[in-house]
Amino acid sequence: MPKATGGVVYFFTRTSVPKKSVALYVLCLVFLVCANFASASSILLATSEVSPFSDSKDVSKGYVNEIVVKAFEELGESLNVEHYPHARALMLARQGAVDGVFPVHDYERFNDAFFISDAIPAGASGFLIRAKDLQGHSEIPDLVSWLKQQNLRGIGYLRGTIAPKFISNETFFNMFPGKSTVNLLDLLGRERIDVLFIDKYSAKEALVNERPSLIGEFIFIPGQEVESSFHLALSKQKPESSALIEKFNEALRKQKQSGHVTRTLEKYGVYEASDNEKALIVGAPDINAVFHAKAYLDEYESPLSKLNIQWQIMDETVLRRRLLGDFSVNENRFDLVLIGNYGLPIWAKRDILVPFSTHPDNYDMKDIIPAALLANTVNGALYGLPFVAETTLTFYRTDLLDNLNLSLPTVLTYKDVKALAKQIHRPEKEVYGVGLRTRVGWGQNMALVSTMANTYGASWLDEKMQPTLDSKAWFDAVSMYADLAKNYGPPDNKNMGWQENQKLFAEGKLAFFIDASSLGGALFDKGFSKVTQFTGVTYAPLGNQQKGAQWFWSWNFAVPKQSQYVDEAQSIAHFLTSKTFIDELKKARGEYAAPSGTRHSTYSSSYQQAVPYAAFEHQALKLLSSDDPSKSMIGTQFIPIPEFTAIGYAVGAQINDVVTGKQSVRKALERSQSHTQIILERAGYYAEKEK
Repeated sequence: MPKATGGVVYFFTRTSVPKKSVALYVLCLVFLVCANFASASSILLATSEVSPFSDSKDVSKGYVNEIVVKAFEELGESLNVEHYPHARALMLARQGAVDGVFPVHDYERFNDAFFISDAIPAGASGFLIRAKDLQGHSEIPDLVSWLKQQNLRGIGYLRGTIAPKFISNETFFNMFPGKSTVNLLDLLGRERIDVLFIDKYSAKEALVNERPSLIGEFIFIPGQEVESSFHLALSKQKPESSALIEKFNEALRKQKQSGHVTRTLEKYGVYEASDNEKALIVGAPDINAVFHAKAYLDEYESPLSKLNIQWQIMDETVLRRRLLGDFSVNENRFDLVLIGNYGLPIWAKRDILVPFSTHPDNYDMKDIIPAALLANTVNGALYGLPFVAETTLTFYRTDLLDNLNLSLPTVLTYKDVKALAKQIHRPEKEVYGVGLRTRVGWGQNMALVSTMANTYGASWLDEKMQPTLDSKAWFDAVSMYADLAKNYGPPDNKNMGWQENQKLFAEGKLAFFIDASSLGGALFDKGFSKVTQFTGVTYAPLGNQQKGAQWFWSWNFAVPKQSQYVDEAQSIAHFLTSKTFIDELKKARGEYAAPSGTRHSTYSSSYQQAVPYAAFEHQALKLLSSDDPSKSMIGTQFIPIPEFTAIGYAVGAQINDVVTGKQSVRKALERSQSHTQIILERAGYYAEKEK
């Protein structure tokens, strides 16, 4: 009988068909033809990497993509989207092979071939050059003349887009259309081209995710941005395109009026320019401590009340990408940022941050937990002030253990967790032994896997910067991790983050949950969790050794050198990380509202009574490190180099394949070793050592 695959009906022929089957055969054929007709009536669009933040593996991602998809949903139209290089996407749309393409810039409109939609905000494109070529040139009033004077002839741009006419019309320049943003960045790095005209956000994304070795090598020529907008282009070869573009525009107008467009852009860290140029802009992650702090400042008088502070709060992953993206091209748009302890030492060493050299008399530096202080100290100078910090804890169900006459050992190991989880695991009753992060990412699955590797005696690199992922210690750690996740974790356990595991635990479906101490607040909140009275807490499990069993993460206030308000920004940082603020916040919004993990004084008797896991968190943080870094117990869940974002993602993807059964532990680690070595070689670490 016919088989429908990918919207196309294929027929398998037979030499004869029994008469009794003819009617059924015809009915099936009619059904499949009708289904195929319905599929054929759906709209097929092509998209490309021109769309900022787009993902070839998930074409719904990217702020333009989400806005376009949302518009067609509101129109009730069936939509399929496919990802291509930009030039090919345009060609397919021109030929009518697809119904349209998005996004196209306003400066590359093709009115002869397409109906063009109303504008979707796009930000700006700019002229990216090697940072060394701009040294000593602060102002460039006439770009063309300056490029000629510097003999910068080779101009690269993305194939399928159009370079500005004031450049392309000049016979002095040699124009190079590149097949991808990454390809063009490589050409610029190798000095095959001199200037790259590119969407600014797309360039930053490519540097962070695919070419971290080039971070800091380039800079956009200041004052030469080309503001533009994005558009949907529908092929004029399709008779329904004229009416469809009008309906799309109406749906887009509704999105703008409802604020959906603004919310979508902000979800990706894209904020419109402030109406008040004197606003002090703070970039912060969407964590509870930030919302409590902002709510307090909005409601109560404080030393900061007279300051015009504009908060730009976004998903923590997006914030990291925006900060790293800006720093990657030597830019900054924030006056004060909350930055993690991964990024802070990197940017401090690159002379991007302003050190905190003096402190208010009542600030009490000795009250800061050593691990939090050390995380912000680089070469003896303090470049950040810790706002909130966390380590790893094990949350477990006391009732499930009691029901089976089980108990925790005095010192919990991963072998113990496996043995206990095996006895409690009852998937048929929706009770699972253990919840572990499996979602791919350096701050997702690799935060836990790296820490497990540490406590099994492994490290990312040896003293020669060579990766050690093919070692026995890594094999033992990943084998245990995969065993727990595959055999005693929840089903479909391939994309579990802390949120998903926290929710399962709160619903009473997990026996053990190994994750960040900061998640305990919700687990003891009766409004969120059904099992607060049965929730126990202990330290993170051990592997072969105690050292490295726990991770340490902190969000720290730091001030970029390009901040317009350095003194004011440091004043904000001092106040929001002070004992005074923490005490006032507890009084105003309750003990739970206090940002934890940074000060000994936070863990008062009243705080420990209100927050059941506080004593474990405080003790765990104290055990992590002393004033002597050589005695640190912190598990190193990252390498403090810009390239680690790419390394962590690549290795995390390989280990995720182990959890899903696509490959063995040994094969995953062999590939991880190779990936890591290639990234480090490309970054020049070994060449520098040889010199």
